[in-house]
Amino acid sequence: MAKFFWEPLSQFIHRALHSPFGFQLITLGIFVFFLTSFRPPYFWGQEEYFGEEYFGEKSILFPISEVGFLDNFAGVRTAGLREVSVEDEQGNLVVKIQPKKRDTAVTYIAKSGDNPYKIAHKFGITPSTLLWANDLTAKETLQVGRKLRIPPLDGVYYTVQQNDTLGDIASTHNIELSKIYAYNKITKDTALSVGKDIFLPDAKKIFIARQPSSGVVESGGAAPEAAIESIGFALHRPTKGVLTQGYHKGHYALDIANKLDTPIYAAAAGKVIKSEDGWNYGYGNHIIIDHGNGIETLYAHLNERKIEVGEEIKTGQLIGLMGNSGRVFGPTGIHLHFELHVRGRKVNPANYF
Repeated sequence: MAKFFWEPLSQFIHRALHSPFGFQLITLGIFVFFLTSFRPPYFWGQEEYFGEEYFGEKSILFPISEVGFLDNFAGVRTAGLREVSVEDEQGNLVVKIQPKKRDTAVTYIAKSGDNPYKIAHKFGITPSTLLWANDLTAKETLQVGRKLRIPPLDGVYYTVQQNDTLGDIASTHNIELSKIYAYNKITKDTALSVGKDIFLPDAKKIFIARQPSSGVVESGGAAPEAAIESIGFALHRPTKGVLTQGYHKGHYALDIANKLDTPIYAAAAGKVIKSEDGWNYGYGNHIIIDHGNGIETLYAHLNERKIEVGEEIKTGQLIGLMGNSGRVFGPTGIHLHFELHVRGRKVNPANYF
């Protein structure tokens, strides 16, 4: 065996090490292996879902704790799993893992490096829910040590006013009355106390229109600004992948990375007003969809566009494939650059999911 395998192998390695070309080839191989060990997980095809349920039968990569809850790096019990017995197709009882979600609010103390977006991501709620629950604004600096109220699901807190009824509250916020009953553990016969906070699951905060100081336009003057109203607009997540960069100063968009040619979907219905290939100021191959009322979404760095200017698009329709065109960082830079424009301003798309 040694005569036919080890001796030839030893001679080959000896010649390679004493050959300038062979030595360079081996050195290059070691260097390439070293570099690829730092490539992001999505480059190898491992997918972390953006915008879908984090817990699922195929995504459990950690042990279930004794109490059924997970720390999730947030310092408090944020979400968890539970084992349930169900019947399979043959009628046998099998144990399956299901999500176990909180049903009450918890308190979180802000730490150094925290921001509303990161905290919301830790607890599986939208940044809007976090901001509304704590009377914060997107531009406000989050102070270390501040206590934050974290609802278990998306929605808003509502302070009961004089003469309020649950029916009126549900109708105003366009949600089912049964959801208010279930979360707040109250019935239709429960008397509402003025000043009490109740939680409205899946509701959005209602902004009162700000009236202009005067409706009269003076001679030679400009017309008063229009009232600021809630746009009442919701986005569907345009793709799935790894959220590699969020919305912050200098980067007014979300970057979601995945494999080449991952499908990209329209975040809302509208009309295509731009669909171009090329460099395009770093956007690369990109698409812009107009959703009316001054609202637009932009999808950049595509590998391939599936729609053209003038087409009417439905929510969730396939519009392109993920790529790395434009200003990206080589083959590992495959991602979707997703922007939301409201009346000419770039705003955080995460606040509208």
